[in-house]
Amino acid sequence: MKRSKLLIILTIIITGILSASAQTKPAKQELIEKYAEQLKTTTSARDSIRILYYIFDLSDRKGQTQRAWEILKTAERADNMNAQLDMIRNLATFYAANDTVIDSLLKITDRIPNQEARAATKTFIINQQINRKSRHPDDTDFQKILLDSITKSHNLEGKDIYDKLSLLYQIIQYLGVDADGVLFKECLDTYGKLIEDLPQSDYPLKNQYYTTAAMIHSRLNGNPHKAIEYDKKLLEIIEQLQQMYIKKNRKFRNYDTNKFISYRRMMGNYHALSQEEIQTIHDSIMALYERNADVRRTMDQNGQANVFYYMAIKDYKNAIPALEGLLRNRDLSTYQRQKYNGMLIEAAKGANDTKTYINAMEQFIEYSEEIDSLRKITMKREIMLRDSIINAPLLYKDSSPSPKKHLTNIEHRKIEQTLTIIASALAILLIIYIMLYVKLRIQMKRSKK
Repeated sequence: MKRSKLLIILTIIITGILSASAQTKPAKQELIEKYAEQLKTTTSARDSIRILYYIFDLSDRKGQTQRAWEILKTAERADNMNAQLDMIRNLATFYAANDTVIDSLLKITDRIPNQEARAATKTFIINQQINRKSRHPDDTDFQKILLDSITKSHNLEGKDIYDKLSLLYQIIQYLGVDADGVLFKECLDTYGKLIEDLPQSDYPLKNQYYTTAAMIHSRLNGNPHKAIEYDKKLLEIIEQLQQMYIKKNRKFRNYDTNKFISYRRMMGNYHALSQEEIQTIHDSIMALYERNADVRRTMDQNGQANVFYYMAIKDYKNAIPALEGLLRNRDLSTYQRQKYNGMLIEAAKGANDTKTYINAMEQFIEYSEEIDSLRKITMKREIMLRDSIINAPLLYKDSSPSPKKHLTNIEHRKIEQTLTIIASALAILLIIYIMLYVKLRIQMKRSKK
């Protein structure tokens, strides 16, 4: 009797869940179809834009790509500059890897009459393209093009803030987000100061910078406190945008995915969070998981958010298999593999799992050596760039002739010292890891005997 009651209850629950999910999918599609029918009867471009935005906000990525072009063309007919710029930025994000589309978007942007809006949007587009291409550090042709742009296509003596932002972003991406030399830090800091001087309407460029900075500081040897600070700024901007879109009657505009990415990255910096913050962030992630199908799909397919939470609460038993699952992903970068293996070392040590600890240590050393090689390349790039931009007012207020040569020599020495310190630190770490590794091997052999 009890068993039959339990089966009935389970059947009701499962039916309810299936019926709820079955209603959610058609609900969006029905709304899209409803507004698509309304679109056929509109007589003005202004009304068409409003309805197209409803469809755009309700659509998935593929649908948004299609509708973005429609909104852009309609906004051109309606002479709606804000809608044009909005869709140009969306399309630049969708097509960041497509040079032909990017060139076309830049030409369309050139027709925007407002000079500042035009410059800000072109900077955003080019930054998106560079960010996408910089994900392939082995692309030597792109690196040459980027270096040529840095040294020849910008006015180092000029006062155009958007040209300065474009130059700084290119330098940061050219050096690589794994860089931590003097020039890289100077450029990142200067970029941050310029970003804060931009008007609130330039939030796309602010978002672009905060995202890049949060990723850079989320590295294994980054600054987790700064990373969290930048993600909090991103969440503040999202809140402001939500309020703005409510006033504009964009009732279907949804930022759940953006929020999830920031919350997940914050959880990845768990060492810099209090227990209260960890729980608040986890609750926010789970609330997004429950209400948003895209977030749910991402979390089910990629276990990062769960891994970070397990590590944050020291649930090493669940963290170890979850981390091992993450590391099976072939698309991970060397830096991600280093970070995840560092977490696996921490989890294995906490769980007294000697075998996992040794394997993770071996992998960590291997990826650390790879990153060391990449950093040496980065330092060489810094030295190459240093002579070209060392005296630019962009980085130094004092551009009088007398101290130029002296300043260059100082900076060269700084780079050499940094290289020496990094090499020495890595050598010491390597020796410590090898000693620990040998010790653990001996202990394992003895325990087998």
